[in-house]
Amino acid sequence: MVSRRCIRPRLTRQKTGTPMTSLPDTDSISEFAADLRALRLDSESPTLNKLRHDTDISRSVLSDAFAGKKLPSARTVDRIVRALGGDATGWIRRRDALAATTLEPGDDASTEGLVSDGSESTHGTRQQDARPSKSSISRRSVAWIAASAFAVGILLAGGISWLVSSSVVEQAKVAAADAVRKELKDSSMNPRAQINVRNGIDPAMTECVNDAKVATSSPRTNNTLLEIIWSNKCYAGWARITRYDEKITGNSMTVAIYPETAAQGPDRQTATEPNAQSAYTTLVVRPTPQTRLCAVGSITLNGENIDLGEPLCT
Repeated sequence: MVSRRCIRPRLTRQKTGTPMTSLPDTDSISEFAADLRALRLDSESPTLNKLRHDTDISRSVLSDAFAGKKLPSARTVDRIVRALGGDATGWIRRRDALAATTLEPGDDASTEGLVSDGSESTHGTRQQDARPSKSSISRRSVAWIAASAFAVGILLAGGISWLVSSSVVEQAKVAAADAVRKELKDSSMNPRAQINVRNGIDPAMTECVNDAKVATSSPRTNNTLLEIIWSNKCYAGWARITRYDEKITGNSMTVAIYPETAAQGPDRQTATEPNAQSAYTTLVVRPTPQTRLCAVGSITLNGENIDLGEPLCT
């Protein structure tokens, strides 16, 4: 049994569109992108084509923003968050704080990825990044020379001890690679998948959200909605429960997804979220085309646990 709260507590927030009320002590572009993907998931996972139409931002820039390949411009963040129904103020403040620590001067182009006349922009951040300024080149050259000189000094001073350290590092790399290979070998994957994922992965951290669709849904008691979301490219699905009774505070919800052939088997994924309007599970890879995925859910109301009825199956 897997708890979503242990996997990524950032995604337990209500759908406010603002990643946090105050900036975190530490932050990164990958964390920023992960929260953007979470906001997209909470907004019914619109396709990149729809977001391109709603934001006038090119698909390539949108894809980079969600993948965390680079920090998007403030204008890009503003348009994405607004298109997803969020409040962009906190997002832009967080983005600017990240920019101050991660970007070289001149990297933030306000026209990044804007679409004009139906085509993707051919000017802006990408071309600017490809042609760094002379001052930037000079700073990097000085830094490279200083780093090289420092490394040479370490080599001369360390001698044999450096060789020993290098051997230890190489052994660690080999051990890490072996661990990854073992994990992939032991993981539940499906040869039909175009994107390799395994059971227990947060869908918001994968490309599964790009083609995700609601495979089946069912209104349940106490004004709730139970859904199974499916990614054909990942050949995997996850369950989501949403409550619309406006009785979130002090209550919780639980949702689970599993292969119909093993309701209590090791592949069952369960999430429990307190004080939230929506909760979703981690991924379950569909083992065979004939295997149905099923979801169940429950909520609490004033200390009473309310079961949401019979399983919902694909």
